[in-house]
Amino acid sequence: MTADTPAPDDQDHGHGTRTGVIIVVIAVVVGLILLTKGYGSGQSEVSPGGQSSSNTTVVVSTTTTVVANPPASVKVKVVNATNVQGLATKARDRLQGVGYTQVTVGDSPKPQERTTVYYVAGSQGDGQAVAKALGLNLDQVLQIPEPPPTELVGATVLVMAGLDLS
Repeated sequence: MTADTPAPDDQDHGHGTRTGVIIVVIAVVVGLILLTKGYGSGQSEVSPGGQSSSNTTVVVSTTTTVVANPPASVKVKVVNATNVQGLATKARDRLQGVGYTQVTVGDSPKPQERTTVYYVAGSQGDGQAVAKALGLNLDQVLQIPEPPPTELVGATVLVMAGLDLS
């Protein structure tokens, strides 16, 4: 061995360890950047309307999903809030046609043009499902006010059938 060439035991063993630590730190930093940037071009990976792009594996939604009970277990009361004869019965028949078996009918002393579907606390999904079954918009579904517009008699969803349902 010459004086210029160090013996194998004289080499710096810490050099390989430092390189490994640097590589790990760089990998962690790159990983954090990718997580915060979304793996892409810096643009949002979520398309409007809740649809995801083809490269996205996670979809972020700003809407809340409410769960409805099976129609046969939902107690619904349909009240005719018009002067159209048999409107509550017609609405009941539509609901029974899609599986609602616990539907009662009645009349309201307060007439209204637009149908409103009310639900008791905790039954928003049921109210929305009833509205959908009747072909109504979700903006016609509201939590029932206190006091209710009519006696519920155990129902968790109340349909105030207006002229738009006739």
